[in-house]
Amino acid sequence: MNKFLIFVTRSPFDSLNGLTALSFCEAAIELGHEIEQVFFYQQGVQQANVDIQPATGEKNLLAQWLAFSEQTKTPLNVCVTASIKRGVLSEPDATAMRLHCNVHCAFNPVGMADYFSALNTSSSCDPDALICMQF
Repeated sequence: MNKFLIFVTRSPFDSLNGLTALSFCEAAIELGHEIEQVFFYQQGVQQANVDIQPATGEKNLLAQWLAFSEQTKTPLNVCVTASIKRGVLSEPDATAMRLHCNVHCAFNPVGMADYFSALNTSSSCDPDALICMQF
C-alpha cells in the first residue's frame, strides 16, 4: 500500500486538473492505497469556493470533493495565503476583513508548512511508501 499527498494547483474551470486529481484519488482508494491529504494551492484554492457554481450540465466538483472526503475521511486542506490573495476566505479571515466566508467548512485553511510537515513526517517513516502527485 502506498500513501499519497495530492497537490492541486488549478481552478475547477481552467482545466480538468481537479477532476483528474479526484478521479486519481478515488482509484487509489479503490486499489487499497491511502490519500493522506489533498492540498489546494494557487488557483486550486477555487476548488473550495462555495460561490462558484457550475453551469447546468457541468459536474459539481465541490460536491464531489466533499463526498470523497466524507467517505474516505481524507483531509481537504486549502492554503490560507493563496486563498486570501484570491478572495477565497475562511470564516476567521472573512470576519477579520468584514467580508463573507466562501470556503466550504469541510476545507481546512492551513499554511504551506502543514503540507511540508506531512511530507517530511511521512517520508521519514517509509520513503518508499510516499508518493506526491501534483495536478
